[in-house]
Amino acid sequence: MMEHVNNILKSRLDRVTRPEPTVLIFKGEEYYITDTGDQEKKSEVHVRFAAKFRDLQLLQLKGPPLSVFMCLALHIGEEGRSFPSVGLICKETGYNRDTVFAALKKLELMGYIARRQKTDPETRQFKSNVYQLFPKSVNYRIKR
Repeated sequence: MMEHVNNILKSRLDRVTRPEPTVLIFKGEEYYITDTGDQEKKSEVHVRFAAKFRDLQLLQLKGPPLSVFMCLALHIGEEGRSFPSVGLICKETGYNRDTVFAALKKLELMGYIARRQKTDPETRQFKSNVYQLFPKSVNYRIKR
């Protein structure tokens, strides 16, 4: 009985002390009917940033870091990881490679992202970086 009461109290405390979500990632299916009566289904991933994050945090990321962060966010997957190539980031932000690399480093130092290099297990060739947004949430290590 006492264990049950403790679990209820812990659950209530978790709800009160749990921080508000910064990023909400939804993966699901949408069903819709067209005006011709056809029925369709689409799998979607939606990303939504909390207004509090937008108002308090994004003010720190003016210029290239903000553009690069938003580019990563546009390519985010359901685990909070993003893996666009540097070339794609350059194309989508309009910045050159040096500016993108500087912005990525700044985002990493500020704790917004962590990078891991992916390699092909057979050839050991470098493939692409994987960027984890908000790395503290999943224990990614930030390179210093």
